Amino acid sequence: MKSYVALLGVAVVVSVVALLLGRRMNGMQPAESPPSARPTIELDITITPDYHVTPAVAAVPKDHLVRLTVTNRYRLPVSLTLMGYQDRFAAAYVPRDSIWRGEFLADRPGEDFAWMLEGTPVAKLRVVGSHLVEGHR
Repeated sequence: MKSYVALLGVAVVVSVVALLLGRRMNGMQPAESPPSARPTIELDITITPDYHVTPAVAAVPKDHLVRLTVTNRYRLPVSLTLMGYQDRFAAAYVPRDSIWRGEFLADRPGEDFAWMLEGTPVAKLRVVGSHLVEGHR
């Protein structure tokens, strides 16, 4: 019986020591570095009174955060989407004579992403950069 009590005492001591060491080790971990800021680029798009989009072709570098400003000079409210980025960007409603601002990450390279104004292709966005991940062959 004495051996069981001694074994229980050793188990309790080992548990307490492990708990204290675990807490101490947890506090010794290096602080997490802040996430690296993505490079950004500003892009201004204007919906003209004659229902066009300027610029007709715009280019942004791959892996940049695009800060987009959409100015609606058309006589009606409009919706603007970007094909290929629908899951990340949609200016669903831009009132007439107003400005809409948003952002998205341009991480899908390509030459012909269409700006869709009310479902009609009106301009193109080019995302310039390699589709290969750095370090891969």
